[in-house]
Amino acid sequence: MISGFRKRSDSGGFTLIELLVVIAIIGVLIALLLPAVQSAREAARRAQCTNNLKQLALAAHNYHDQVGKFPTGMYLHPVFGPTTGLAWNNSSWLVLLLPQMEQQSIFNAVNFSIMWGENRGGGWRWNPIYMGQQNSTVRVTVINSLICPSDDSENIDTTNADDIWNDPAAGTSYVGNMGDNCLACAGSLGDPRNGQLILCSDTGRLCRLPQLGHNRLSGEQQQNGTTAGSGIFWAWGSNVGIESVRDGTSNTFLAGEQIRRVTRWNSWVHANQSVGSTAVPLNFRQVGSDGSWPVVGNWTRQISFRSFHPGGANFAMADGSVKFIKETINFNIYQALSTRNQGEIISADSY
Repeated sequence: MISGFRKRSDSGGFTLIELLVVIAIIGVLIALLLPAVQSAREAARRAQCTNNLKQLALAAHNYHDQVGKFPTGMYLHPVFGPTTGLAWNNSSWLVLLLPQMEQQSIFNAVNFSIMWGENRGGGWRWNPIYMGQQNSTVRVTVINSLICPSDDSENIDTTNADDIWNDPAAGTSYVGNMGDNCLACAGSLGDPRNGQLILCSDTGRLCRLPQLGHNRLSGEQQQNGTTAGSGIFWAWGSNVGIESVRDGTSNTFLAGEQIRRVTRWNSWVHANQSVGSTAVPLNFRQVGSDGSWPVVGNWTRQISFRSFHPGGANFAMADGSVKFIKETINFNIYQALSTRNQGEIISADSY
């Protein structure tokens, strides 16, 4: 053997440097793949949300075929309701839609002579004999088709309003389109200027009277008729039919998304908690805050539409289609899409 010659090692192992390089490459690949995986998951959630709204729109049209109108909101206003007798029991349009949603057994369990809870605040005129927990089982029933997969809120919470204040109730990610009716305008609930646009002192934006589509005469709640709300559903009003949607069913919202945990008005059974207004922009956040959502009790910001889908929210249109509306949509166009017969001309490429 030649002096000084050393036989090469054939162990075949990795050096520490080589191992670190491999780990670094794997880390980079994971970092590159993770957004793609998350994007794919969100795409699947958005597709499921679209399907939920599609089925909801189909149910609404099946109801319309049978009744001749879309379902109403059976809201008995706590302050302006009748002193005697029970007109409505606060059931939402979603409750009336249950048979068309293949939920006949839940519908049969509803006692329409009893409110959804027993809370009676100061000045509220609900008769105590109509209060109780008889509908509590239905109230806490979770309907999966009313939940957007991207909305990770609790399915049942105690953050609720009116007669079910602080009582447990199952929520809904989908609320009916009230229209562009204001949430906290200077005009009273019974303002005679029905349908008139005003500059709301609370939000600084144009919106429509009467407030929340709640009209009343002589201190008593009465049937609103179709002039009160500018959309398809509102908490206290009469049925709206296809014949009233004169701006075009493909350009009029039927229902849209909300995030359950950011609002006290999220229960699917309750007429006052299952509608949304376009008085504030889509995915609106408190002006001047740190970017967080408005507090749950701020109803002048919360009875609206918002979603966890990046960049916008899904809406079912009055023709049964579902469209994704970008949160950057022009506010005037956004409001025009929520009104059924204001004569706005909207091209499909404008949103």
